[in-house]
Amino acid sequence: YVMSMGSSALAVLLGSAIEDPKLAQEMLPILFVPQLLFAGFFVIPSLIPSWLRWAQYLFTLTYGVRILVVEEFWDCSAPGSDARRNCNGLTMSIDADPDETWWYWLVLVALFFGFRISALVVLRIKATKFF
Repeated sequence: YVMSMGSSALAVLLGSAIEDPKLAQEMLPILFVPQLLFAGFFVIPSLIPSWLRWAQYLFTLTYGVRILVVEEFWDCSAPGSDARRNCNGLTMSIDADPDETWWYWLVLVALFFGFRISALVVLRIKATKFF
């Protein structure tokens, strides 16, 4: 729920910044497709060039995927088994640390408020231009 609220806040920011609704709708894939790439959903973060890797921290899907993977796959089987090694390998490949799950939740909430406040600022600036 928090991840979806953060993603919708990003969409509200885009809708606030662009005046034409049709153009804003056409630009939505520019915001949401990179989230799939940077979140570790299709490509593990270590394969992304280092000069571009910083962008993963701006997207809510990154933290949502990390929370999901930690909750679902961390410590999933008996010690020493192949299943446990695979589960732990998955969590490490997307840089998900079980001890930092609280941090991921906190960042998701902060991104939500950050995007919403940014949308408010953009609308405020546009309102002063209008009058």
